[in-house]
Amino acid sequence: MNRMIVIAGLLFLSVTSRGQRQYDQAMVDQIYQMPDDTGKVNRLNDYAMQIQAASPRQALVLLQEAGAISRRLKYEYGEALSYSLLSGMYFYKMKLDSSRLLLENAFSLIADKTDDPSRQLHTSLLLRKASLFHQQQNSDSAIDYYLQAAKAYADRGQAEKGIVAFYNIAGIYSYLKDTAKALSYARQTRGIAIASKDSVYLLRSLIVLGDALALAEKFDSMQIIAQAGMQEAITMRMPFAAGKFHALTGQYYAQQTRGHDSAIYHYQAALDTFSRYNIPFDKALVLQYLGNVLLKAKDYHRAIQYLQEATALARELDLNQVLYYTLQDLAGAYEKSGNFPEAYRHLNEFIVVNDTLEQRNNRKTVMELEARYQTQKKEARLAVQQKDIQEKKFTIWFLLAGLVTLSIISYLLYRNDQHKHKIQLHRINELENQKMLMATEAVIKGEEQERTRLAKDLHDGLGGMLSGIKYSFQAMKGNLIMTPENQQAFERSMDMLDSSIKEMRRVAHNMMPEALVKFGLDVALKDFCNDINESRVLKVNYLSNRFNDAAIDQTTAITVYRVVQELVNNTIKHAGATSAIVQVDYTPEKLTLTVEDNGKGFDTSSVLQQPGGIGWNNIQSRVDFLKGRLDVKSDKNTGTSVLIEFKI
Repeated sequence: MNRMIVIAGLLFLSVTSRGQRQYDQAMVDQIYQMPDDTGKVNRLNDYAMQIQAASPRQALVLLQEAGAISRRLKYEYGEALSYSLLSGMYFYKMKLDSSRLLLENAFSLIADKTDDPSRQLHTSLLLRKASLFHQQQNSDSAIDYYLQAAKAYADRGQAEKGIVAFYNIAGIYSYLKDTAKALSYARQTRGIAIASKDSVYLLRSLIVLGDALALAEKFDSMQIIAQAGMQEAITMRMPFAAGKFHALTGQYYAQQTRGHDSAIYHYQAALDTFSRYNIPFDKALVLQYLGNVLLKAKDYHRAIQYLQEATALARELDLNQVLYYTLQDLAGAYEKSGNFPEAYRHLNEFIVVNDTLEQRNNRKTVMELEARYQTQKKEARLAVQQKDIQEKKFTIWFLLAGLVTLSIISYLLYRNDQHKHKIQLHRINELENQKMLMATEAVIKGEEQERTRLAKDLHDGLGGMLSGIKYSFQAMKGNLIMTPENQQAFERSMDMLDSSIKEMRRVAHNMMPEALVKFGLDVALKDFCNDINESRVLKVNYLSNRFNDAAIDQTTAITVYRVVQELVNNTIKHAGATSAIVQVDYTPEKLTLTVEDNGKGFDTSSVLQQPGGIGWNNIQSRVDFLKGRLDVKSDKNTGTSVLIEFKI
């Protein structure tokens, strides 16, 4: 069983794609020779950002100098940026109080700024604040701030940068062991990365997808991801990412009874990386992994060494989740090695940590009960004091009135609390739905870009090769003397080659119709319907209205084309129809699409709500992407009518 421990939210906030340079004293001397102005502050902050992973101590000195100069110049943006970078460095070292204080200082400096650099920094600070809530296991607040940051990026036309938020939300669900949502957000992260074509985003998306697959115990798929990511990390010279992929590969081999040596090799490589770059959290995890696999390999002496180091680091960082597993494994290692007193001692400590984790999980409930208890005590003391003051003849009436009032207040407070809770849940769901639409947009765009590339490769590459082969065979035919049997076989081969060329062109045309790119949606739909008619599997009548003046962007045109393609294919596969009508009506405000057939129909209440209906899910996601409205009417033996309206 997979024993991976996940607390994500660290990778994108500290070890950035720029933070990989080594410290260069000559470069620093050159910066220090500059006059104390805003340009010098910007150079100090920028260079510190570049070396923070490889040379954290020198980066800390540069950031402190940048902050000091900024305060003298009253350059609030420069000071806020230095605080932000320092906050990230302290966060990754698990010094959360210092990180939080620096973060609040940065927020206060740019809270009222409206210039673009300040707004960008503000979005970055939202991510850091989300990560603090994330580390404190306050999942609702963490998700709220992650989604705020993603929305801020989208508002500035940088939706692809929202990948950071989705990456960390996937980590939250991994920590909560919600495998389905962890995989969902990891795949959304991968979709955004593919659409962005950013090499760093693509690499990071492989890391979070590998973590989610490990949580789901899909180790074969995880290993494929780890191998691909390892090559990219080495090519891009990103040792931290390489360390993460080594750790994932180690988990793959750790699940195999004869893969212990390979697991140890990869875990050791990951440990060397995290130790060299002073990344204590991941170092503690890998130490625990090493101890566990050595315990399975019956190397109890080395297992105890690694587990003791992991235990010490987990105590230092207050990582009870890691401590839970290290103590459990230590007890087992000492027992197997015959040291029963130490096994008993660590088993007792394991029980204490287990109780602590359970108490931490119930802490919120306990605090609410304690607050309610204290409130009730105060109200009781007040009632006693009032009883002593009032005359005896009013005592009964006063108590009755107090009880009634208390009941009403309690009821109103309860209703108010429930109402606030519902509003909060609604807000989180609304924010999550908005970001899911953003992710769907990125996935659809990435899918169409990939279809276009594959269609071009098929048509220009494979199509040209097949045509060349055909012409070569035709040229050879005139120079060969063949028997009638060979002549007949040759002709059959030429027919098969012609069929292959036609099939290749048909596939390329379906992936990205050339008419859609060159002549627009109207011509492409007309060609599609004509192709269906020529195949004689279905008679399709195509009607369009006012398309001559249509000004439709390519993204909308491709999406509408795919919807028509999916609807007609559904009719061919499932409806048993002999004829269909495709009608498109265009106005400057909206585009109306109608597809009708004379088939056998279906029960819309059952088919449209089935989670496995991939075709209808694809149609619905594309309609949602264009903020359209879908209306399906159908009954058995009466045909089907689909009406879709898109706002232009």
